[in-house]
Amino acid sequence: MSNQPRPGALLALALVTAAALALQILLTRIFSSVLAYHFSFLAISLSLLGTGAGALAVYIWPHWFAKESNRELGKWSAWFALSLALLPLLLVQLDLAMAGKMDSGFIFRFAVACALASIPPFLSGVVVALAITRFSSSIGIVYAADLIGAGIGALLAVPVLWLGPAPNLVVGLALVAAAAAILYSQDGVVRRFAGAAAVTSIALLILGSTTSILYLDPGHSGRQGEPVGEHWTPLTRSFGYASERSKDFAFLLYDRAYAPVPIVRGDQLPTWEILRTGPQSIGYELTGPGHALIIGGGGGRDIYTALSLGQTVDVIELNEGIRMVVDGDLGHLSGRPYSRANVSTVIGDGRSALASRDTLYDQIHLGFTDTLSANAAQGFALAENNLYTVEAFQEYLDHLKPKGILNVSRLYELVGTEALRVAVLAQASLEARGIDNPRDHMVVIKGRDFLGPPSGTVLLRLEPYTAEELALIERLAKARGQGVVYGPRGGTEDEWKELEAKGVEVFCNSFELNVCPPTDDKPFFFNMSRLRSFWSPRENSTIYGANPFKMLMLTAFILAVLSLIAFVAPLWMAPGASRPPIASLGYFWFIGLGFLLVEITLIQRLVLFLGYPTYALSVVLFTLLIFSGVGSAMTTSLDARSAMRAALGTVVLLIVASAFFLQPLLRQLIWLPLAGRVVVSILLVAPIATCLGMAMPLGLRRMEALHPLALPYAWGVNGIASVLASVLGVVVAMIFGFTVAGLLAAACYVGAWADATWGRWPSSTAS
Repeated sequence: MSNQPRPGALLALALVTAAALALQILLTRIFSSVLAYHFSFLAISLSLLGTGAGALAVYIWPHWFAKESNRELGKWSAWFALSLALLPLLLVQLDLAMAGKMDSGFIFRFAVACALASIPPFLSGVVVALAITRFSSSIGIVYAADLIGAGIGALLAVPVLWLGPAPNLVVGLALVAAAAAILYSQDGVVRRFAGAAAVTSIALLILGSTTSILYLDPGHSGRQGEPVGEHWTPLTRSFGYASERSKDFAFLLYDRAYAPVPIVRGDQLPTWEILRTGPQSIGYELTGPGHALIIGGGGGRDIYTALSLGQTVDVIELNEGIRMVVDGDLGHLSGRPYSRANVSTVIGDGRSALASRDTLYDQIHLGFTDTLSANAAQGFALAENNLYTVEAFQEYLDHLKPKGILNVSRLYELVGTEALRVAVLAQASLEARGIDNPRDHMVVIKGRDFLGPPSGTVLLRLEPYTAEELALIERLAKARGQGVVYGPRGGTEDEWKELEAKGVEVFCNSFELNVCPPTDDKPFFFNMSRLRSFWSPRENSTIYGANPFKMLMLTAFILAVLSLIAFVAPLWMAPGASRPPIASLGYFWFIGLGFLLVEITLIQRLVLFLGYPTYALSVVLFTLLIFSGVGSAMTTSLDARSAMRAALGTVVLLIVASAFFLQPLLRQLIWLPLAGRVVVSILLVAPIATCLGMAMPLGLRRMEALHPLALPYAWGVNGIASVLASVLGVVVAMIFGFTVAGLLAAACYVGAWADATWGRWPSSTAS
């Protein structure tokens, strides 16, 4: 029988969901610090699956949870606390380094890691499902507490990552869950259990701070020696290594990527010969001494290349952890490039920081720059990269002085033909500005970088190169690289000759890999896979073993199968009297898919605007969840049927409007200071979030009136749909773009609106 929740119970529920949401973010950091992006993505999806599975367990085996409600809520919260305390201790025992391949041993260990990571979400799912079932008469307030707690967890999880290693922080979450258990129940046994979980957490925190018991081996320390420094940040886990094998370079490693750090001796600046940046240096010979912007300073090679050639340098570095390692831990070796005279450094997103300033540069340089936050090289394809889009190149060109040069370097082949795609992107960007013969404005120089494989450097400008300048470039390209492979005088290798002959549009559509110019709507620069050649051996030319796009599609297939099983199995396993018709669950499937798709697209739209990926994550999740909670609380006294139709109809209109008009609006407001952009983001997200939050409690009120025993099932179906949406949104965005992903979310809510309009309703649902 339902009853009214005490304020303490609502606070306890908020604490549980705050811990559960924070756990998802921390697990992403844990997995991405030792694995490629696609594996951490799968781990988060499985975490969401665990939450849904917990709700389904409450539905299938109600006799497990049939005791006094507050005691049950306290008991399962205490189990949640204990699982949080023990999870990192178990995860760090698993060697998750792939060592370049996915053998059976790695697959087994990763499966164990995913199973372990799903246990705390399962237990939190049990707690939430129990709360919704026990307090169904106050579903609007209960769901509001759930959402507001999750919103607080989203807000705090990202800045908390500055405080220490993610495994230690997960252990600390156990104290939050233990407090929830004590708030839920007055039972002495439950409170002692919660206290034991809290003591375990404190003991492990002490041991984790004084020993290596919670240390997560990054998988590369054995090859590089002992790290000089290590920093966990919301973006990456960064290390500094002083290698004994190199007299010219130390090494910076961030998650699974790395960069060489030049060793500077005395006051003498290293030159391009020492730095091995010959092709990149040629642009500076054309412009002469001046003012350069470097987007992504990395280990400092590009900074020193510019300084040694007479430039005053501005640096925009996304990752504070990189600067902490290079200028701090390795500062005695590196010469602190970010802090040198004639160098000005800001931390932020390259495009957003550039858009907010009026400075014109002689050269803008991107040297192997990536907006990496949770990926290894072979996972790049699954991460959007807003630095390499047509709109981004327009921004760079707008900030060049007359005859200023955009200098971009990528490897010839890593996760695809990267240098070729940059050249196509450069040519398309010039065509977008009305330039009739874009090839006269660009050259591509082949070289062999310190990183090993051949590289391509594109030198692009708004004015055509003169014959004298081309002669100089060709001479320097032979001396400092392997010559010019594409430019006003044609291409010298097969793919470059083909680009010359066909032009951008025909070439990019016919080439075996997808080298078409990325846009802000589909900014997956590193994904060069095509569906039509999915089974081709060269479908994604990568020097690594696992194809990221195929891994994504495999992930989607696995999650689709698991979701189908989770959706259908309760219909056979639950008592017959409690089984609802499948049609009655479609509504919860629609809103589960739709909510996550909206979340994914809004985060993407606001990454550029807010200037920092973690800001977008925090602001969008916080606003969505908090204002969804406000919307949920507003439903308490509303007529369910009319309110549901109005809320869902409004959601559809707002999603469609945001799909077409949000990005242009944000471009017009990007000049605002950060605080202003945060306020604008909240104001834009809040209306849609409020309407989204009304859909679930109104649907649960209808379900309770029709099938009162099936409330946990409905909640679980919503969670399972969210799991599928988490990967479906990325698949759709990569193939069709984020606008289509947003319209798919709108279609989901159209389906929910149709169900609310023509589906079955009880005779009275007003209360």
